[in-house]
Amino acid sequence: MKIEMSNKELYEVIKKAVNGNMKAKFEIIIMFQELIEKESYINGKYSEECKEYIEDKIIKDIENFKYFKKI
Repeated sequence: MKIEMSNKELYEVIKKAVNGNMKAKFEIIIMFQELIEKESYINGKYSEECKEYIEDKIIKDIENFKYFKKI
């Protein structure tokens, strides 16, 4: 599934995700699903664990991103 949005819409989704909106976090995961799947191979073999690790890492990094955090 491919999600298309303007820069402003992407900015708003990222802002919501950084401020804790779970739906926005999953939207970001969905946007990058194709790349996540592509990078989920270890020694040429698909790894579900690797995919889950990448998704978890993205979520944690979003939560730690300070630029959009409410003051």
